[in-house]
Amino acid sequence: MRIKKLKRKSRFLFIKIVAPILILLILSSLLLYKLPTVPFFKKPIISPLAKGEPSQGSNLEALLKIKNIPFTSIRRFSDYYSVMLADGGEVFISSKKDLTIQIDSLQLMLSRLTIEGKRIKSLDFRFDKIIIKF
Repeated sequence: MRIKKLKRKSRFLFIKIVAPILILLILSSLLLYKLPTVPFFKKPIISPLAKGEPSQGSNLEALLKIKNIPFTSIRRFSDYYSVMLADGGEVFISSKKDLTIQIDSLQLMLSRLTIEGKRIKSLDFRFDKIIIKF
């Protein structure tokens, strides 16, 4: 009889206390895991630019259009940009270096690789030497 009461109490304890805590922990961990991927939370709250001042991202977009480099999207990260090219390649451009030099190098490399018939998977300008993955 006493064992049945202990089993009931432990079942009651699990159902009323432990189960909701476990569910809450699982949901909060999923929320924290997925929260950075929600576009609303990626934008900075306070912009370091004054109103009307063009950002470096729009400058990069203008440079890519001037140099006739086809791209689908530009994403800004803390110290670099990720540019998705129209042919499926990805280019990482450092925001700490001069954008025009990097875009000129990108245009030259893309034209030479197109002549050779090679397609790039990624091109990385963030380091001293450019890294190309085919």
